Amino acid sequence: MLLRNSLWNLSGSALPSIAALATVPLLIHALGVEGYGIVTLVGSVIGYFGVLDINLSAGAIKYLAENHASGNRERFAETFWFGAMFYGGLGVLGALAVALASWWLVGRFDVSPAMQADTITAFQVGGVGFMLSQAQSYLIGVPQALQRYDRSAQSEAFFGVFVNVASVVVAMLGGGIVGVIAVRVAVSAFNVLYLVWLIRGFDLGLSFVWPGKEVRASMTSFSAYAYLSKLASTMHQHGDKLIIGALAGPVALTFYTVPATLASRILGLTYRLSSVIYPRASALAATDRMDELRKMYLGAMRHVTYINLVALGMIVLAGDEFLRRWVGESFVAEGYPVLVLMTLALLADSLTNIPSLVNDALGHPRITGRFALGRGLLGVSLVYAGVAWSGIIGAAAGHLLASILLSVGFLWYVHGRSVPISLKDMMRDGLGRSLTVGLLIFGVLFPIKWLFPSGIVGTLAIAAIALVTLVFAGLAFIVNVDERTALLAVARRRRT
Repeated sequence: MLLRNSLWNLSGSALPSIAALATVPLLIHALGVEGYGIVTLVGSVIGYFGVLDINLSAGAIKYLAENHASGNRERFAETFWFGAMFYGGLGVLGALAVALASWWLVGRFDVSPAMQADTITAFQVGGVGFMLSQAQSYLIGVPQALQRYDRSAQSEAFFGVFVNVASVVVAMLGGGIVGVIAVRVAVSAFNVLYLVWLIRGFDLGLSFVWPGKEVRASMTSFSAYAYLSKLASTMHQHGDKLIIGALAGPVALTFYTVPATLASRILGLTYRLSSVIYPRASALAATDRMDELRKMYLGAMRHVTYINLVALGMIVLAGDEFLRRWVGESFVAEGYPVLVLMTLALLADSLTNIPSLVNDALGHPRITGRFALGRGLLGVSLVYAGVAWSGIIGAAAGHLLASILLSVGFLWYVHGRSVPISLKDMMRDGLGRSLTVGLLIFGVLFPIKWLFPSGIVGTLAIAAIALVTLVFAGLAFIVNVDERTALLAVARRRRT
């Protein structure tokens, strides 16, 4: 079930990610470099208003999963309605805050006079989008808590692709930045309606019930510490863009955002493989199946780390040519170093994904939250210094340094404490083997890249060699005997 959920969760993000990457050149062409930068800026500012969210959704998924596993339908309903009321109120508050701050926000960024009026309107329309996005992000957690990632993935895939296609259509028809933001808000509204219909179909007995004191206290206590992770995530996702927009303007922001988006979209897909562990680990902990949890943890660390390294290597090997073909030669000179640095930073961050999920599932969100907040604060500080030092390349270097320092510290601290696996066992049976094999392969392949002719033919050749080498190395050194036996059994069944 875990593998099936992982694949469903991956598909829910993969299709929208492909659509988002494919539509970037079209949006830049239709909106212009500044227009695309403003759309990115509006999204980042609205995303930053997410600091109002105390991350109650993390507590909701944990307790919904536990109550569903134990069959406590009354407590399940109380948990659901507490979250629904919270996110309803938060959405209204955030929408008003964005609308009231729109004039001030435009004055803080280097927007050309011709674009200022549309930018103010885009912020105001985007405020409604904030309200809908809060409801959407909470409701999607309900099927995930039930470990019905097939249904949540179908919703994410359809609406994720649709919003990107609709944005391009509106932009190419002359809708401008206001039209793009407006159509994204409209798609969010339809997504919320669909999720309400979907949840009603699970027959969970969700007639309204006022959440009791115990439910309110447990969810609030858990989420108060998980909020630190939410705050750090908001800083990580949007802080760099706001800093670059303020110090260097929307044009520089576009040259930074395009390669950074490519890196985050690709490595973000592998996070989807691991995030299904959170409700699963919560259910295992609730039923005291810790041996099963340990086996799941080590296997996931080994496989997901190796997959992340494969993604990293392909970006490094083919990223310059991909940028050239994707958005044009002008993005390669500064964009490729940003792409490499951001990919390395995201790889370092990804090493903590599974430990963080299990740590929180076992009831220790304060540890994750404190480290995540430290990561966010350090990252913002180093990005600010990096922009002042060397523009967008300095910003990416600041991200990388913060990621390495905090990831190493987190892995050392949690293992043997809040995560019931020693650091030695994790390195031997999980992370260490994948890092060693992957880094050795790329240590050999990357210098060879420069022996191949430049252009699409040489890039495809080195990428193909890398992919074949990594697949065979993975089967030989990463996949264990039992897993190889299971894969062979599946292959035999498919042939017959």
